[in-house]
Amino acid sequence: MAFRSEEIAAYHTPRMCSPVTHLLYADDTIIFLNGRVSSIRGCMEFLDRYCSCSGQRINTEKSSFLLHSKAPSNLVSSISHMTGYQRKSDVMVYLGAPIYDGRIRVRYFDDLLSKIRHKLAGWKANFLTQGGKLIMIRHVLSSMAIYLLSAVSVPTTVLQKVDRVISNFFWGSHEGKPKRKWVSWNAICKPVSEGGLGVRNVVEVMCSFRLKALWNAVTSKSVWSKFICAKYGIHNNILPSYTPPRTASKYWKECAMLLAVLVKNSAWKVGQGNMNFWYENWSNDGILAESHPEVTSYGNITLREAVGADFNINGLPSDCIPRVKYMYDSRLSSEMDVRLWASSPNGVFSIKSAFHQIRESAAICPFARFYWVDFIPKKLAVLFWRVLHNAVPVDVRIQNCAISLASACVCCGQRQIESLDHLLFQGNIATALWDHFAISFGLHREDFSDFRDFIWAWFHIAPVGSQLGSLASVLPLVIVWEIWSERNCRRHNAPPASIAFIRFKVLKWVHFINPLMKVDKHSPSSVHNILGRFGVPLTPVRRKPLMVLRWSAPPPGYFLLNTDGTSAGSLAAGGGVIRDNGGNIVAAFHSFYGPGTNNLAESRALLDGLLLCRQIGVSRIAVRVDSKLVASWFHYNYKIPWTILRWWNRIRDLAHCLDLVVGHVYRELNAPADAMASLGYYSRSDHIFLTDFPPRLVGLARLDRMGIPYIRNG
Repeated sequence: MAFRSEEIAAYHTPRMCSPVTHLLYADDTIIFLNGRVSSIRGCMEFLDRYCSCSGQRINTEKSSFLLHSKAPSNLVSSISHMTGYQRKSDVMVYLGAPIYDGRIRVRYFDDLLSKIRHKLAGWKANFLTQGGKLIMIRHVLSSMAIYLLSAVSVPTTVLQKVDRVISNFFWGSHEGKPKRKWVSWNAICKPVSEGGLGVRNVVEVMCSFRLKALWNAVTSKSVWSKFICAKYGIHNNILPSYTPPRTASKYWKECAMLLAVLVKNSAWKVGQGNMNFWYENWSNDGILAESHPEVTSYGNITLREAVGADFNINGLPSDCIPRVKYMYDSRLSSEMDVRLWASSPNGVFSIKSAFHQIRESAAICPFARFYWVDFIPKKLAVLFWRVLHNAVPVDVRIQNCAISLASACVCCGQRQIESLDHLLFQGNIATALWDHFAISFGLHREDFSDFRDFIWAWFHIAPVGSQLGSLASVLPLVIVWEIWSERNCRRHNAPPASIAFIRFKVLKWVHFINPLMKVDKHSPSSVHNILGRFGVPLTPVRRKPLMVLRWSAPPPGYFLLNTDGTSAGSLAAGGGVIRDNGGNIVAAFHSFYGPGTNNLAESRALLDGLLLCRQIGVSRIAVRVDSKLVASWFHYNYKIPWTILRWWNRIRDLAHCLDLVVGHVYRELNAPADAMASLGYYSRSDHIFLTDFPPRLVGLARLDRMGIPYIRNG
C-alpha cells in the first residue's frame, strides 16, 4: 500500500519487469526502494505505523541497509541517521545467502568453509576408518554446500576449496599435513557401479540446480519466473537459439549454458503449438533438426506456423511431409503448451534425474556389484576399492612416486620386494591364507597368475544372492583386510601374529557377517560341506507356497481378450487373443513396435486388442492382462507416464464405446497372449489371424478349455 500511494518510490527494475518491493520470510525481511531521502522517510514512517499497530519492534542492531559502492557519503549519512541502521559496505546475508554489490568475492563464502572445518574438528578423524569417513562424506559433508550452490553463483575457487577439505579428511593427515591422495577426486566422485565411491561432485550438483532454475524460469508461472523471462527476454519459440544478454548476471549465464541439456531432455504436450518446429521435441519422437542434418537453414518457425502452412516449409523435403503429418497427428495434445521433463516418468523435473543427465558417465566396473553390498562393512569395501585402483602404499607404489625407498616385504622370510601382487597374492601370509580357504571352494591359487583373475573366480563361485555366493564375496575382502592389517602391525614393530591366529580372525569376520546376509537364492549342494568347515549355520531360503491356477470363462455374454507385451534388447512387441465364452479362439494378433519399453508394449498390445475387437464387432469384453500396472492405470489407481500417455488417451476413447471389464491375471493364465507377443517379437511383423491360428496358440487354448491346471511358485 505504501508503494501504491507513492509514499515510497519503487526500486528500479528493467523494462517489462514487474516491480519487486520486498522479500519476506518469517521475521527476515528485505525492502527494495529508491534511495531518495523521501523514500527512506516514507519507509520508516510505514514501519513505525506497523510497529505501533502490531506491538512489535525492529531490532536495529540486526538491521542494515545496502547501497551502491559509489553512493555519495552524504546520502549514506542521511540514511543512517534516519533509520538508525548500519550500512553493509559490500555484502549482506539473507537466509544464509550473500547479497553483494559488484563482483563476487571468495571471502563471502568463508562461513561455508568454516562450518565444514568446524564439523570435521568434532569427528576425531584419526579414530575413523576410511569406510566411516566415506559415510560421513556422503551423508553430511556433501550436503552442507547444497543450499548455497542452489541459491547463488559460487566461485570456482570456493568449490575447489570444498573439494580439498573433504579430500583431505578422507585421506587423512599426519602431524598436521595432509597425506598423499592416491586416487584423483574426480575418480572418487563417480558412482560405485563405475568404480568410484559414490560421492557427488559439487560442480555437477551445482549444474543440476542451475538446470532446475532454468527449468523453473521457462515453465513456472511464479513471480520470479515472470520477472526473469521479462528481464532476459526468454520465450519458448526462441529457446533453442537463445543467448543471454551481455549484462546478464553470472548466475543466469551459468543457467543459460545448460539450455541445450534442457531442450534435449524436453518433451511436449502440444496446445497452441508455440514452440520451435525444428529444435523442440514436440512430437516426442525426436528433434527434427537432428533427423535432417542436410538442411542448412532451418529458420525460426513455430509448430503453429508449420501447421498453418500444411508443413510446406523451407527445409522440409516433400517426401518427409507425410511422416511429419503422422507425427503431428500422433502428438500428445493438451489445451495449453506444456513442457515435460523427458527423463522422469511423470514429466516433472527432479534434481536426481537432472544430475544423471549432466554428469559424465564412465565404464561399468565389473567388480563393483560384488563388494558394494549392504552386509559388507564399508571399511572392507573401501580397502578393496583401493586395491583395485592400486592405491595401497606398498613399497613399489611409493617408489613409483619418485621416492627413494629400500623395499623389503615384512610378511615373508625372504624379504622380497613388496609389490601389491606379492603382498596380497604371493607372500607367505597370503599363500597360507588363500591355500587354506580357497581349497574349500574348489579353487587353487596356483591356477592363477594374476590377483584380479583369482578374485574374479572367487566372485563367480556361486550365484549372487545365495549364501555360498555371499560367502565367496566376503572371504576375499576379509583376507585382504587381515593381510594388510598384519603387514602394518609388523611395519610398526608389533609382534608378528601366527598364521593360525590370522585364520581365526578371518573366521571371526565370517561369523559376524553371516547373519547380515540377505539370502534369496539357493546355493549349490557343496555349501553344506563348506559351512561345516567354517562352523557357519545354513541360512534357509524362504520357500514360496505353490499355487494351482485354472483358466476361467468370462461372464455370460462377454468375450475374453488376453493381451501381453514383451521387450528385450530395447525392442518391443505385443500380442493377444480373443475367445468366446466357451474358450474357442475368435481372433488373434501380434504386432512389432520397434524401440520401446515393456510398459509401452503392454499398453499398445491392449490398444491393438481393443481395436481388433471393434473391427470384428465385439463390444462386450472381459480384458485380462498379466501386468498389475496396466490394470491399475486403467482403473485410475496410478498416474500414467507421459511417454505412453498418447496411447492411453486412445484406450480411454475406445473404452467409452465398449463395455469393458479389465482385470489382472497371473502370467501362467496369460500364456496364449504371451505366445502371440513372442511371435511378434521374433518375426518382427504385424499380423491378424481370423482363421488358421498358430498351432501353439491352438494347443494352449485347448489346455485351458480342458481345465488343465498351471502350477505357480508363489
